[in-house]
Amino acid sequence: MRTVTITAHEKFAAETPLLIIGAGAAGLCAALAAKEAGVDAVLIERDAVPAGSTALSAGLIPAAGTRFQRAKGIADDPRLFASDIQRKAKGEADPAIVNAVTQCAGGVIEWLADRYGFPLDVVDNFNYPGHSAMRMHGLPTRTGLELINRLRNAAEASDISIISECVAETLLTKPEGRIRGVEVIRGDGKRERIGCDVLILACNGYGGNPDLVRRFIPEIANALYFGHPGNRGDAVL
Repeated sequence: MRTVTITAHEKFAAETPLLIIGAGAAGLCAALAAKEAGVDAVLIERDAVPAGSTALSAGLIPAAGTRFQRAKGIADDPRLFASDIQRKAKGEADPAIVNAVTQCAGGVIEWLADRYGFPLDVVDNFNYPGHSAMRMHGLPTRTGLELINRLRNAAEASDISIISECVAETLLTKPEGRIRGVEVIRGDGKRERIGCDVLILACNGYGGNPDLVRRFIPEIANALYFGHPGNRGDAVL
């Protein structure tokens, strides 16, 4: 993904208040939250149907201090969650991001359950390494496919636009640097410029980009990658 400066009078094929690149769990949750706040969003997704890494996963979401934990007598809170992350990351994780995630994850779990009827529950028969409390929340099938399908159905029921088979290639910025839109490539090869007031990059990581893995995590440069091939590090770049 590259960046190009455009003029103040650039014309776009379409415009939206909020543009989200990536219709995985993160992008779909962002779109649903925006819609509830009265902001219409458009999601761009490279796959024919939203799936991504979410669909390949077990669909489990770590969150601390939820009512689902309390119902099972599990003592946990966001501070403990943050401490676990920093211990596992050897103190290298950005504290602001860690705090944002650990403070808000519980609310997201309960929001999905209350607002959209997701039958979430806390997993209490095993624990992931590094977590000092049982805080993985999942759906009955324990699959990411169920999670992404429920999120997509909720988005469609909320009249949220998802443009599939569409790849964001270029970020378009004003001369002062503020993002004004994105140039995309459609499935038929046609290019289109979409303007936006706000852009969210929900593109996951860079596990599917061997060059970036070799550059940033050389110790696993030769490891086999089993994630989604779309994780090319576009947002990082």
